[in-house]
Amino acid sequence: MKTMLFLLAVACSGYAQVPDVIRIKGGEGDEKAVPFASRYRYDQFREGKVLYLNGTTGEARLNYNIVLSEMQFIDARGDTMALANESLLRMVTVGDHVFFYDPLKGYLEVVDNYPDVKLAVRQGLKVAKREKEGGYGQSTGSSAVTSYQFYSSGTTSVNKLGSKGDLVLIKDRTYFLVDQNNRAQPATKSGVLKIFSKNRAQVTAYLTRESVNFRLENDLKKLLRYCSDLPQ
Repeated sequence: MKTMLFLLAVACSGYAQVPDVIRIKGGEGDEKAVPFASRYRYDQFREGKVLYLNGTTGEARLNYNIVLSEMQFIDARGDTMALANESLLRMVTVGDHVFFYDPLKGYLEVVDNYPDVKLAVRQGLKVAKREKEGGYGQSTGSSAVTSYQFYSSGTTSVNKLGSKGDLVLIKDRTYFLVDQNNRAQPATKSGVLKIFSKNRAQVTAYLTRESVNFRLENDLKKLLRYCSDLPQ
């Protein structure tokens, strides 16, 4: 559920302890079947701040729901609600952390800043496999399938869990490059070359001699530090 807010805010630093693999028992049919520590970015709802494009700000206890791709808050009645009208957001700060909202990519958390670009990450859960139900309602522990039954797609849409067999979920982190106008694009070779087009030859040479994995945060930070140190 979503609601309009003008007095809101976000949480402190520190990742919730998210397991690499989460097993969901068959028949547990909503996002609360995922343990809290895996469901949320932080280990609890914490204080923070929301900044809107019109200059309005607000404070509240917030947390990012990784499964639903929602920024959620605790309202005055103690209910958990989702922050609405994301298109009106400028940013959401969580302690020293900053989230931007992209209509197509969802909430992107800034993990590092450079003069010409920010490195941001979108967190989610994806299905690794679905295990068939065996005799007496027990999971067989085998038979992976390709269809995604329950996952965060980077938007606010989530499919329900199936009723038969266990589901195995894994953490997923996708990185983006955010330019000075807060426009986000996937962290790829072409994206880096576009942002640092003035130094295309040097950046291409670096990518040729170095083994850069664009899904690894440390590799991306090392690459962006190199690019940012080049003479403009």
